[in-house]
Amino acid sequence: MTIARTAMVAVFLLISTPAFAEDNIFNRAFSYINLHEKANNSQIRKVTKVNPARIPWCAAFVNGILNELGIRGTGSNAAISFNKYKTPTKNPTKGDIVVFRHHVGFFQGFSGNRVAVLGGNQSNKVKVSYFSKSSVISYRKVS
Repeated sequence: MTIARTAMVAVFLLISTPAFAEDNIFNRAFSYINLHEKANNSQIRKVTKVNPARIPWCAAFVNGILNELGIRGTGSNAAISFNKYKTPTKNPTKGDIVVFRHHVGFFQGFSGNRVAVLGGNQSNKVKVSYFSKSSVISYRKVS
């Protein structure tokens, strides 16, 4: 096998691993950090396909990020639609999906009894917010 072919196989194996997938998802979502639903309406509309100033858009943001990476989401603007999405996990890693009753976002980490979530429609923008662990319905692996 040539060096170039070996390198291509190594890159494929790296990008097809679950840890890489979740990191890639988180990094893509993070590229929208601090965009506000009014001040940055057109940029958020581009990813969510909804008017964020008029409807709750957390699920549309998660679906949009997944879509940008060629991953099929739920297709629903309801946060709870992610509760049955892909594979449940009790040990989330950065980039996994965190589902609440009326909210959804991407897992960043734990801080004591709280979970750090990167998501849309958090104080009307894309940001990291902290929620009680007890309010989490499920964590979902995308890969």
